[in-house]
Amino acid sequence: MQYRPEAADLCEAIADYLLKEVMPAVKDSDELAYKALVSWNMLGVVAREMRDEEELLRNEVGRLHQILDEPGLEELETLQDVKKRIQELNVKLSEKVRKEKISDTNSQVWAHVRQTLVENLSISNPRFQTDS
Repeated sequence: MQYRPEAADLCEAIADYLLKEVMPAVKDSDELAYKALVSWNMLGVVAREMRDEEELLRNEVGRLHQILDEPGLEELETLQDVKKRIQELNVKLSEKVRKEKISDTNSQVWAHVRQTLVENLSISNPRFQTDS
């Protein structure tokens, strides 16, 4: 067992340092303050992605398999396999939406789209509030 901090923990520690020590030190320089703030935000995104990405992507690919009635979910072993399959299934889903003219916002397809958006926002902007 390794006792070192995980990469996400290191990102969070650096982000905390930027916010608490660097930001006050560069407050008189708009350019440096802006760059420090952007860096702080991006480190948060990276940390959340490291912690949650695999689970969220596996949830997404599971929903896509269900909506499109696709076999082969158990064959997705690596995260790269999952990402590739999501790309493939998103093409099929967009074709399905266009072909069937799916516009019912209460449909399973749109529920999936909303859930995927909420999950993506939980990584990129967790303060963004949705009402779903």
